[in-house]
Amino acid sequence: MLKNIDFKRVRFDNGLTLLYAHNPRLPVVSLNAFLLVGKDQNPMTGAGTASLTARLLDEGTENFDHRQISELLENAGGQLSTFSDREVTGVCFQLMASELPLGMTLLTEMLLRPVFPESRFENERKRVLNHLVAMSEDPQLIGDQLLNQQIYEGTPLEYPLLGTPESLSKITAGDLRLFHEQKYGARNTLLLVVGANKFEEVLELTEKQLSSWGNRNQQLTPRWQLQRQSKPLFCTKRMNKEQLCIYLGHLGTVRDNPDYYALQVLDVILGGGPGFASRIPRTLRDEKGLAYTTYSDISGSCGLYPGRFVAYVGTSPERKNEALDELHREISGFVESGPTEEEISLAQSFLIGNFVFEFHSNLSLARFLLTAEIHSLGNDFPKRYPDHIHSVTCEDVNRVARHYLDTVNYTTVFVGAV
Repeated sequence: MLKNIDFKRVRFDNGLTLLYAHNPRLPVVSLNAFLLVGKDQNPMTGAGTASLTARLLDEGTENFDHRQISELLENAGGQLSTFSDREVTGVCFQLMASELPLGMTLLTEMLLRPVFPESRFENERKRVLNHLVAMSEDPQLIGDQLLNQQIYEGTPLEYPLLGTPESLSKITAGDLRLFHEQKYGARNTLLLVVGANKFEEVLELTEKQLSSWGNRNQQLTPRWQLQRQSKPLFCTKRMNKEQLCIYLGHLGTVRDNPDYYALQVLDVILGGGPGFASRIPRTLRDEKGLAYTTYSDISGSCGLYPGRFVAYVGTSPERKNEALDELHREISGFVESGPTEEEISLAQSFLIGNFVFEFHSNLSLARFLLTAEIHSLGNDFPKRYPDHIHSVTCEDVNRVARHYLDTVNYTTVFVGAV
């Protein structure tokens, strides 16, 4: 059984929150800054701004250019990654424990003093544009994005994380500087440190480097309010591909929803678990041969914002109607009849057995602590999680299926040889 996670939490006067967990098994440390800034903070006409800002953080600061940052990390045997997703931006260092002071110096530079040099900006924008061109040939990615456009219409969440060719052509390095000035600040930043370093060292370095960080100009967009669609919607993108991608979906729910654990069990049974235990893959792919790939999910995208319910099937164009009808039939049948006791038991074992893998590295533990902090899960959550899952009943799953799965008012997306 998993035990409580022993971590320390310090809130500084400037609003910065430090979370520290000691892991002395190896002489390494994971140093991470997570900002509650994602594509939700993009201007409506500036899709990709948050992502491009994150990608340029290590391309030059007031005191280090991109070569110096790269050489310092290489000489120290360290690794650095940045990302920006729907609601969080991250800067993540993996270092030897002895190199924590270097990591903290570079992290502070990237958070407080990035300069977004024009030449590096242009290079990165070209890379992203080339990536978007490659993505435009992938029907699965296109279908996924078309579904998002309908579900999150009218908000920055409807656009791809990387932006669009149109939006990227208009973004300037000055826009990134303004985004950084308006969105980055201590009061929406979580510093997570997991590794062999002693807490006293981590606290001293944090106080020295980041405790005075402030941002009087910070202007965060209030969280967008979203509504589930009330009528069926259809979207088609014709492409010269052998496979047809079909998506069904609508707005889902948030991670803080008390029904989250019942929805996790639902996912495993309906379409998100192993084939032998999951109805949609077992029926459409294994028994009837209607799908190359198929799945469904509602809990996986839950966060501060509602995620989405999505069911997907990749099939041959000539079996389009048959595959779509069967997908509808599986979802509707599940909503009407609910799961069996055997399905509940298998799903519970699957979820609890896989939960331990969320703690296999310092970085994965840091990401878990981020989730625990954002959603107030508490340090005893790993110990309580099996109880949450074991308490889910057939009646619970049937109830949440009826409440959260709308079998009529889907968005249906077709991409391929329609």
